[in-house]
Amino acid sequence: MTAETKTAPAKAETPCTCSKYADATTGETTGCTKTTRRDFAPGHDAKLKGFLIRAGAAGHLVALAGAPDEPVQASEAASRFGFARHVASGISRAQAKQEQATADADTVRAKVGRWERTGHVEGDTFTYTDRSGAARTTTKFTLL
Repeated sequence: MTAETKTAPAKAETPCTCSKYADATTGETTGCTKTTRRDFAPGHDAKLKGFLIRAGAAGHLVALAGAPDEPVQASEAASRFGFARHVASGISRAQAKQEQATADADTVRAKVGRWERTGHVEGDTFTYTDRSGAARTTTKFTLL
């Protein structure tokens, strides 16, 4: 009696899952053209994760290509994968970074008396925090 070898039928190549998502606002995609026998081509789960984080941080919805469903939040689009919590925390970090950059853009350095201070200018008033941590305002300052 001879032993028969059993082999599983080869799975057909399908487009990488990351290519199926698009930014509903801009129409941007990951640009993936790979095909694979799995859900993702090697490294393309990270590619999709980064794409979802960028779209979510910008406040854009994400659409599944060819799906009649309405676009969803990026974190919701990631919920079917194991990295949904990473996308949610990445969006939070990116938004905090954007807020900090906006706050830093409004910050100026000025000379008050003989000291250099960092603060904000509104009209002809400079608001800053002194050495003891108290908020101060002055109209006598020179921008650096």
